[in-house]
Amino acid sequence: MSQTVKTVKIPTKARFCYTPKNEDEEKHLEVLESLLKDKRRGDWSLVAEIVGIPAMSAKQAFFRVFQKHHFEVAEALKQVIDNRKELLMK
Repeated sequence: MSQTVKTVKIPTKARFCYTPKNEDEEKHLEVLESLLKDKRRGDWSLVAEIVGIPAMSAKQAFFRVFQKHHFEVAEALKQVIDNRKELLMK
């Protein structure tokens, strides 16, 4: 008999490319994780329009902490999420 081969890939949780070294960096990572929880489909394309880079580059910049465009992307994602929450409250 042949062996059963698993062909279904289990999605892995996206990880940030950074290890915090002090308390401020740990707080920054917590903020990033909370933004990631509130993110919805299509937000990366909106962030990309705001920052002026491709959507996949915006996503990678978000996960690469303290790299080029990271802070702009994080701020733009926060702005997109806040705008959505504000519109839902109306």
